[in-house]
Amino acid sequence: MANTSDSISHRHDHHDWDSDEYVSNWAKGQDPKEKDRHAAFTLLADTIPFSKDRPIRILDLGAGYGALTQFLLNRFPNATAICQDGSKEMAKLGAERMRNLTGRFEYVLCDFARAGWNEKLKGSFEAVVSSIAIHNVREPKIIEAIYHDVYPLVKTGGCFLNFDRSRPPWEDQMMWLRATGFKRVKIFWQGESRAVFGGFKDT
Repeated sequence: MANTSDSISHRHDHHDWDSDEYVSNWAKGQDPKEKDRHAAFTLLADTIPFSKDRPIRILDLGAGYGALTQFLLNRFPNATAICQDGSKEMAKLGAERMRNLTGRFEYVLCDFARAGWNEKLKGSFEAVVSSIAIHNVREPKIIEAIYHDVYPLVKTGGCFLNFDRSRPPWEDQMMWLRATGFKRVKIFWQGESRAVFGGFKDT
């Protein structure tokens, strides 16, 4: 994203999330890949430690156009979601694509690569999730800081689950999650270049 005074920028990100044309073309390129994410999304949903009928609150980090949010809200019909993203254009696209779920989600614009981003999110969540987003930060120290910032957003008994690439290596990321305070940290699903990993905030 461009680093302008009226936009929220991912300073370490190579994508142009402020561009309507770029976001639209990027999303179209992602659409054919959604079917390949079904297994990971299903495992992620099944790992959330609450029954499907519970009215849980979900926070989707780097939610983009809402692919994971949409999947989880359909799996948890009484849940609501906060979609955190740094792109106004992506939030607009997500709102359009999830019109059928209006009233059950809202977008909060902030950049998780910048200190203090979590202060814009009110309350806590039974599940904090992310899908193919955090690796875009690229800087290991900032990713470690994101995990540290996530921990207080998770309700006791809840979880943080990240479906992402192995950049930085998953072993490093799981080490950071353990150091932050998450318990039972592990890889729950693993593909060729992506995995679902995370942990729980135990009582």
